[in-house]
Amino acid sequence: MDPVEILKQLIKFPTYQVTSDKVEEGMKDCASFLSDHLVRLGFNVSVDELFNVTAERAFDGKKSFLMNTHFDTVPPSSEWEDTLVPMLRGNRLYGLGASDAKGGIAATLSALSRLESCRFSKLIVQFMNYEDNAIEYRGRRWLGAPYFLSNNPGFTADYGINIEPTVVNDKWTVSTGCTGRVSFTVKTLGKEAHSSTPNLGRNAIYDMVKVITAIRQIPPGKYKIDGFEAGMPVNVAIIEGGRAINIVPGECKLTCERRLFPDEKPKEAIETIRSALEKIREVKVECDFNPKVQLPYIVDKNEEVISLVVESVFRTVGYRPSLRIELGRTDSVYLYHDAGIKTAIIGPGHMAHTAGEYINIDRLLEFTEVLDNMFKQET
Repeated sequence: MDPVEILKQLIKFPTYQVTSDKVEEGMKDCASFLSDHLVRLGFNVSVDELFNVTAERAFDGKKSFLMNTHFDTVPPSSEWEDTLVPMLRGNRLYGLGASDAKGGIAATLSALSRLESCRFSKLIVQFMNYEDNAIEYRGRRWLGAPYFLSNNPGFTADYGINIEPTVVNDKWTVSTGCTGRVSFTVKTLGKEAHSSTPNLGRNAIYDMVKVITAIRQIPPGKYKIDGFEAGMPVNVAIIEGGRAINIVPGECKLTCERRLFPDEKPKEAIETIRSALEKIREVKVECDFNPKVQLPYIVDKNEEVISLVVESVFRTVGYRPSLRIELGRTDSVYLYHDAGIKTAIIGPGHMAHTAGEYINIDRLLEFTEVLDNMFKQET
């Protein structure tokens, strides 16, 4: 099975969400396409209500190995026409989802199609829906992986990979972990008045300027691993305030987040933010932290799964990939915390969520070989 031809077919499926409470037909069709291929490759396949595809196949090796990725995409940009028409130009294949993460799926199917023997006792393949999108289902907002794991509490594997774009400057990298997140809201409380008599009120938006200034002065979190460095300040994401053009606003609200690195404790990050806000003078401020903290994770670089991935890349391309962590969220967070699966992140793409998304064909073909090397029996 040619990964380029598989990817061309996958790009044609519209797998993005249009309404918040309906599984789109393109998602159903893509799940059917994927499950049919896996059945033909000898896997036992199940598909749940959100069209998450899970497949298993037994072998004679040792340990169980999970390959997890997603087939849904973000909605297409209005700046990009023909997003679902795959276009090959030189060594680049353009199309929505080519890099994130349908290229990884195509390489996986291609590698599995030529699999004869395997070092593992069981291969588990998951092509998840609702990673880039969320759905309102049975009164709750769900992402695909948390939904699957909540309905399959015994699901596990010895270790695995989450297939997401990790090519940087045309070189392979491997992410050994993922950031978490603390989210919170901040309100400034002023006093409403008619805009013709502003001296009788207090403008909450003006007060919020002091809050934003204080937030921007909070030191960012920092992290280093294997030459990779990153900083993470508080992100002011949404601002709301005012009721009408002729009213001095009595309230202004910010919604913010702070990504958490694996060596950071959520309570300490929260306390740093809270302390900075408490030091603001002459402004009435209320701060409310979301009790649901998304925890970061990291897998030690000496763990078997990291060594397996690094050595498989080395045998394929002749150099060892550098290590880093994912600064955004991937399904690996849920696999690690909810299922206890130590998960490395690697994939053939390098870009996501942008108009003109493409994948480098050379990296796509290399990743097929990387997976081959992961599967091969130890010698």
